[in-house]
Amino acid sequence: MKIKKIYYILFASLLLVNCESYTEGLNDDPNAFIVAASDLLIGQAQLTLIQHMGSNNARYGAVFSNQMSGGDRQYLTLNTYSPNRGNYNDMWGDAYTQGIKNTRLILADKTAGVTVAGVAEIIQGTLFADMAALYGDIPYTEAVDSEIENPIYDSQASVITAGISTIVSGINKVSTSSVAAGYGGNRLAGGTWAEAGNTLAARYSLIKGDYTGAINFANKGVSSTANDLVSQHGTSLDNRNLYYQFAIDERQDYLVATDAHSVNLLSGVAERALETPGSSLMFDSYFLNDGARVILNTNNGGRFSQTSPMKIASYVENQLILAEAKFKTGDEAGALKHLNNVRADLRVQYDSADGFPDSDASGNVLLKQILEEKYLTLIGELVTFHDLRRTRNFIGVPNKTTGSTGASDFPQRFLYPQSEIDTNENIPNPLPEFFTPTALLGSY
Repeated sequence: MKIKKIYYILFASLLLVNCESYTEGLNDDPNAFIVAASDLLIGQAQLTLIQHMGSNNARYGAVFSNQMSGGDRQYLTLNTYSPNRGNYNDMWGDAYTQGIKNTRLILADKTAGVTVAGVAEIIQGTLFADMAALYGDIPYTEAVDSEIENPIYDSQASVITAGISTIVSGINKVSTSSVAAGYGGNRLAGGTWAEAGNTLAARYSLIKGDYTGAINFANKGVSSTANDLVSQHGTSLDNRNLYYQFAIDERQDYLVATDAHSVNLLSGVAERALETPGSSLMFDSYFLNDGARVILNTNNGGRFSQTSPMKIASYVENQLILAEAKFKTGDEAGALKHLNNVRADLRVQYDSADGFPDSDASGNVLLKQILEEKYLTLIGELVTFHDLRRTRNFIGVPNKTTGSTGASDFPQRFLYPQSEIDTNENIPNPLPEFFTPTALLGSY
């Protein structure tokens, strides 16, 4: 009898265990995951970096820099320097919630690989430094903390310094890993993450006015055009070049280049600081004449075609960082060498032996040639908006509304978004205006 009793107890216990095992997780929502794997999150962070550098931010910067023009509706307000604070809501929010937040999740993940963590740091440092360059003081130390409703604003200088340090930490982690290794999917192409990171660190050192630091980083930066860090695009609707998507798929006629200063320089209406017979080749790469208008070249082979990559960190930018930084530290011979490296690269790029002759300039003429070369070889890239503000418009780009070439009436910053004004009581007060220089970019 005792044996029977023990048997029934064991049978009931086994049955209970099996039932619990069978129903375990029945009421769990499979879509309500806590945190995605870091090798998936890094892909979202890369997409945010591409969007930050090639979408709204870049288009706004191109209009404000007089490389492009607002042709219709909301973009007409950009062309007259009358932007609405609500226009910046998505640009601000995406950088923080889709980019910085995801990189912080990766860095908090103890199972994340060292290389993935390094890439996350390079992206996070870049986003923080670039946001500070655009807006001035921004949330950093308390940013994207779910327990803090009103994050404090850190100074522009401290955020850019911290951004550079984060990029350097990432460089130390990625070692010799190639961009093509596939971390996050095939969204980016280029040489190594370390080269790209060093060029990015050099960019933000230049913005800080740290010319020695910029030289040290750029010496280890992108070493050839083949190694440029670029976004990759295809012909499917959501994978096309972001300029193409905007100009063709989404908002035709909003963004053009009619009467833009870049067009005048490349078409010969305005005189270039360095004689360049190949300017017409550059014009044809970027733009198309469309009757009374100049539009972006979105045709196959054009700079803004469906599949055209957008540069995030490039050899040309790296060489021109070295040229400017060496000029500012008294090494004119070195500055001239790096400018002429770019001219040699352009001769190859445009297959024109005589189109881009070397410079033999010195003094402020050389500096203007360096800065103007960067303005024209990086058309559509956000960094040119940084350059015009930090150099106090040294190359004399005309103000769109008055034609003046002074620094004081040139756009100086992106506006804090309405969403931040409505929700964060720590936003700077009084709010800085569109023509108020940021702390770091106010002198040259």
